Amino acid sequence: MCLKIKRVDVSSKKIVGGDLFEYPNVHYDKNSDYRFEDLNEGVFISRVFEELQRLMKETFFDFEFFIFSNHKKKVLPESIQVKSSKKKILLYFSDELGKDPRPYSQHYFAIFKAYIGDRYGSTGNVFPIQIGYVKDVPVFRPIKPIENRKYNVFFRGNLNKNRIDFFRNISGLKWLFPAQRFFRGELYRNLLLKTKVDFSSKFPDSILMFNSSFKSGYTLEKYGEILSESKIVLCPKGYDMTECFRHFEGMRAGCVILSERLPNTEFYRGSPILEIDDWGEGIAIVKKLLANPEQMQRIQKQMIEWWENRCSESATARYVSERIAGLLNVENGNATKD
Repeated sequence: MCLKIKRVDVSSKKIVGGDLFEYPNVHYDKNSDYRFEDLNEGVFISRVFEELQRLMKETFFDFEFFIFSNHKKKVLPESIQVKSSKKKILLYFSDELGKDPRPYSQHYFAIFKAYIGDRYGSTGNVFPIQIGYVKDVPVFRPIKPIENRKYNVFFRGNLNKNRIDFFRNISGLKWLFPAQRFFRGELYRNLLLKTKVDFSSKFPDSILMFNSSFKSGYTLEKYGEILSESKIVLCPKGYDMTECFRHFEGMRAGCVILSERLPNTEFYRGSPILEIDDWGEGIAIVKKLLANPEQMQRIQKQMIEWWENRCSESATARYVSERIAGLLNVENGNATKD
């Protein structure tokens, strides 16, 4: 019997009257780089807040939430200056440099920031948060079993400065091209792009292609469709950080994921993502996986469970809610001691 695959709509909500999601206590920080509706993470953020309000119930409205999206080094959230009788919480996205928010953490009850990994420890009121998925990448339900998928291995993405060694290993021309530690400039990148960009023949029934820039390949609709039909997804490092949307899009689609080393945070620690030290090792692992369909089936099951329990919108909301509750317990405990 054939399963009917349904595309799930991921269109973003409207912003009404300056307040997000019609919640009067959720605001988009005025110093953000982009309009909220233009954020890649917009739908993910919207759904996290829906789940957060459901979990926290009426206590949700005891807090003032600010969403901040900015990657500029010297720009701080405008909400630092906002005076409120409620406890302020900042959710900070888009900063791939992972700047340290601790210098202004005293202005907030809690800060949840993407791309900081485990660099700032687990103490205090600053916490990492996962980055989500690109809003217009569709997800297809039900998730197709690994053994029924069309493509063995999938990667299509930008040849950025951190993917030179990935290119060298995928291309099979590793010994012809110098490693990225010797040549990191734009001229070297352009030279590689002129040699060849399509290495899909590296593995049977696969798609392995490089683009010249972000979002210059498939449409997001097509990209989501191919993810849903891919067994193994390769996740080389992003422009600045190892973390990228591809990890969570692949996880949500039930793919087996190979990635360079990820931060030791709640969202990756103990996950079924196969982490590697270099792409020579990665290519060898891909070959072993393709020869072991049963192992890929097991990993797919684990990946779907990890998404639902650790990284989905509801799981992320639970993570945020638990950290807020933990800070409240500490505060109440200190107040009792006083």
